[in-house]
Amino acid sequence: MQENQEFTADLDFTRLHVKDSSYNKQLELDPSLIKSVYNKQDRPKNYYCYRHRPDLVKERMADELANEELQKQISKLSLSEQDSIAHIFKTFSDAPPQNRCVILQGILTQCCLTQLSFVSNYIKDLIRIDFIVALPSEISVKILSYLDAISLCQAAQVSKTWKRMADDDVVWHKLCEQHIDKKCYKCGWGLPLLDQKQKRNGKRSALNETCIDSPVVTTCISAADAHNSMKYLQHHTSPVSSPSNTNPSTPNTPSYDSQDEIREVKRVRVSEDKTIPLYPDIPFITLEPHKTRPWKEVYSERLVVERNWRKGRYTVRSIKGHTDGILCLQFNEENNRLITGSLDKTVRVWNLDTGELIHVLKGHTRCVQALQFDNVKLITGSMDHTLKLWNYHTGQCLNTLEGHTDGVVSLHFDNRIVASGSADHTIKVWNFSTSKCTTLRGHTAWVNCVVIYQKSQLLSCSDDQTIRIWDLITKTCTKVFDSQETHVASIQCIQPTVLCSVFNTSSANTSHKERSKCNDPDKIDEPIVISGSLDNTIKMWSLETGKCINTLFGHVEGVWSLAADKLRVASGAHDKSVKIWDKDSGKCMHTLVGHGGAVNCVALGDTMIVSGSEDCEIRIWDFKH
Repeated sequence: MQENQEFTADLDFTRLHVKDSSYNKQLELDPSLIKSVYNKQDRPKNYYCYRHRPDLVKERMADELANEELQKQISKLSLSEQDSIAHIFKTFSDAPPQNRCVILQGILTQCCLTQLSFVSNYIKDLIRIDFIVALPSEISVKILSYLDAISLCQAAQVSKTWKRMADDDVVWHKLCEQHIDKKCYKCGWGLPLLDQKQKRNGKRSALNETCIDSPVVTTCISAADAHNSMKYLQHHTSPVSSPSNTNPSTPNTPSYDSQDEIREVKRVRVSEDKTIPLYPDIPFITLEPHKTRPWKEVYSERLVVERNWRKGRYTVRSIKGHTDGILCLQFNEENNRLITGSLDKTVRVWNLDTGELIHVLKGHTRCVQALQFDNVKLITGSMDHTLKLWNYHTGQCLNTLEGHTDGVVSLHFDNRIVASGSADHTIKVWNFSTSKCTTLRGHTAWVNCVVIYQKSQLLSCSDDQTIRIWDLITKTCTKVFDSQETHVASIQCIQPTVLCSVFNTSSANTSHKERSKCNDPDKIDEPIVISGSLDNTIKMWSLETGKCINTLFGHVEGVWSLAADKLRVASGAHDKSVKIWDKDSGKCMHTLVGHGGAVNCVALGDTMIVSGSEDCEIRIWDFKH
């Protein structure tokens, strides 16, 4: 019975390699044929165990070395002993599997303890299975996808096969999904998105991103070449009548447009080999195919930046040009621009990489308190009661918005909606689509900061010690947060990645429901509001409940400015320092010092922090290099 079970197990493996389905069917229907099958000479020739698979034997150099060592030991024996050993080897090799087990069992029963110890140590490595090689590649990739980056790099050093599997794009793509622009719930840290850098690099190599698989190639030719090409097409192609039976426009017809010729010949079909044009007289450019980057390279690039953030490795650059304190700033890595507003009544546009001054925008009659720009426009707010709309590429002022009765302290726009907070205690919402202006009243002091959230809500903070949430559809205040008797200077609204970033799960007061949310990696919680105030603290609030859920201590004087993303928070304070905080834990990671005056404004990016101070200096803290 035991022998039949062993034979059945061997046959189960054998059936996987037998192509004749009738043969398999016969074995399944008649188990009594097990012994006779093994006694026949026509056993499946492609039956191999793990150790004797031809594709695996080639990769196991250790077996070849062991065989060579064994041959050397046998060669030292006498001829009669060599013949005896060769006879034993041949007998064992010719024996069927069940007889081999009997022979081995008999040999082991005659071995002494020393010999059994030798057998135990010798087979310890032989019975190990390289599962990455033995399993299908899909399963191997699935197993490797559960490893972290360090373990994957170590696995790649095992063998060439392991390296090929560990470097697979599927494995590293999953790692990128877990870490980029979010905090991984396993390791507790995330990687920067670097999207603006990629967009910027994409603009520089736009021509190289067109694939030549399309049968149409865009050509760059002059108008004269276009006209000659049209003549070439007219003489070498047969005319095709249009469905409306109207002739195409020509230079002699009233509907003729000279651009029609250019448009016709700028897109020329190429032959089937996609390299030789159908019309060789027309010049064309063959564009290189788009080359994708391996996900391992993408991960490594972002990991370098993230390590610099964690370990506080950065370079500092200083930009000077303003003649008075800097009150507001914003930078954009995609178009390589930095724009600052100052007490000297000017707005300056800088090259972010070189620090070169590009434009000086003059027009405000008092200090520039707030600004924001996108790829097209710049909007500034000043204590002269006005907002100005600029084309910062040319330095031209396009429009001036008037309506506030006191200085404009803050502003924020989202597409065609602009919100401005003023020293007249009001908030005005300017809609460029409808050309309407709405006034929101409720604050009783200066409105220090306004933020449009999801186009339907507006957040504002004031010297009246409150944070208010407004509904932009109904134009009403829906919530009021009490900042506990302190002036709120700045606010930010962000979406947390994991709820345990806010709640302290080790606290005895934390409910079971809150702890279960913390342990759920797929849980996306409600947004939080971060505020900086003059009591030297930074507070985190729940947008839904209005409760303060965390307080960050570290600054020794009032916090004037905040900037935040999904991973960290940057704050600038009157104590002349910039602090970097872990958004989830609330821990102060680094303190950046160097300014000679109060830090009035900070901006945070994937690779850098830019700060402006009353010492008229702009400092760029670059964590990329």
